[in-house]
Amino acid sequence: MLKVFHKLEFWIFQVTAEPGSITQWLERLQSGDTEAAKEIWSRYYPRVLRLAATQLIKNDDPSIDEEDVAQSTFRTVYLAVLDGKYPEVEDRRGLWRLLLVSTLNRVRNHYRDRNTLKRSVNTQDSVDPSRRRLMMDISGPEVQAEMADLIETLFRRLDQEDPTGELRKIALLQLEEHSATSIASKLKRRKNHVLQRIRWIRILFEEILLP
Repeated sequence: MLKVFHKLEFWIFQVTAEPGSITQWLERLQSGDTEAAKEIWSRYYPRVLRLAATQLIKNDDPSIDEEDVAQSTFRTVYLAVLDGKYPEVEDRRGLWRLLLVSTLNRVRNHYRDRNTLKRSVNTQDSVDPSRRRLMMDISGPEVQAEMADLIETLFRRLDQEDPTGELRKIALLQLEEHSATSIASKLKRRKNHVLQRIRWIRILFEEILLP
């Protein structure tokens, strides 16, 4: 699943902003430069906010919303970078992956704590916020569950636009590195039709992943 996400991530990041700037901001952030923190916030906050909103669709707790999650994510990531916990994060893809995993993890912790609180209400148990793990190893096995949630969100978006399932099929074949010609042959469609669908898929994914 993580391998599939990385292919998807590479596909999306072909349209990201100018190279080099994020790397420079990260270097400055590691030195405590507040202006670099503002630049990163300006670039990524809308994206994190949108991602959090998609993951909180089933949230029934009015005490937390996507802005709370986004602010918590940035606070956690900034502190982690300042403490040197993620030296491997040195470019825009690494930073986005860290922000993405932190956001998904924060939402998952919220749902887990919410369910635990509901189950323990009769015994007066409480959830200890200090036990929440706001960050995780971004290359570890737990990330796969977070990635699976995001991938399912992306493909649900495709199904909303195309109940026939063709967009989903094309996206999966594209992630399996089939060419447009190969996809057209498999689906018995014209190549131009497939290329139009691929462009549509990218636009729909960008609605969730990009600002």
